[in-house]
Amino acid sequence: MQLTNNEIVKDFLNHLLGEGKSAVSVKNYKSDVAHFLAWAVLRLKSFGTYAENFLEITPFINHDFFGSYKSFMVENKTKIKTINRRLSTLRGFSRYLTSLQVLDLDFMEGIQNVGIGTPTKAQEKTQDIVDRFRESLSKDKKASPNTVKNYISDVRNFLAWTSEFDIDNQKGKLPNGI
Repeated sequence: MQLTNNEIVKDFLNHLLGEGKSAVSVKNYKSDVAHFLAWAVLRLKSFGTYAENFLEITPFINHDFFGSYKSFMVENKTKIKTINRRLSTLRGFSRYLTSLQVLDLDFMEGIQNVGIGTPTKAQEKTQDIVDRFRESLSKDKKASPNTVKNYISDVRNFLAWTSEFDIDNQKGKLPNGI
C-alpha cells in the first residue's frame, strides 16, 4: 500500500475510529503523532539531514531513535502521563505502519513507559552524575545550551543502553562481545 505522508496519518486516525476510539482519543493520537514527527524532523536537521515528512524520516527510524525521543521528553520535564500517552500512541502507530509494510519492524517494541514513583538509589546516583556533567559542560567548558542538551541526551541514551546488561553476570561483556 503506497500512501503519502498525510494519507498515512489520516488512514491511521480513521483506523482508530474504526476500532471504536472516541473523537477525543483520536484527537490526542493526532497530536501525539504530530509532536513526534515535528521532533523527528528537527532531530534529523540537527544531524545535518534534511527531512520534511514521515516518509523521508522512515529510513532513520529505529529503536534508538524512539529512545532518543523518550529521553528528549524526560529531559524537557514533560509530564509523565503525557510521555506515556505519547509512547502508547507511537506503539500503536508503529504496529499500524508495520502492518501496512511501511516499516519493516515494529521499532517501538520494547520501548517501556516512564516509571512513576520513587527513583532507586542507582537512578539517583545516575541523575547526580548527569547533573554534575551538565554543570561541568555549562560552567567549565562554556558549552552552548544546545550542545549541553545534546551531550546530556547522548549520555542518558548510553546509560540507558548499558543498564540493560548485568555486566557481572555477563562476565564483563556487553552485547556483541564488547
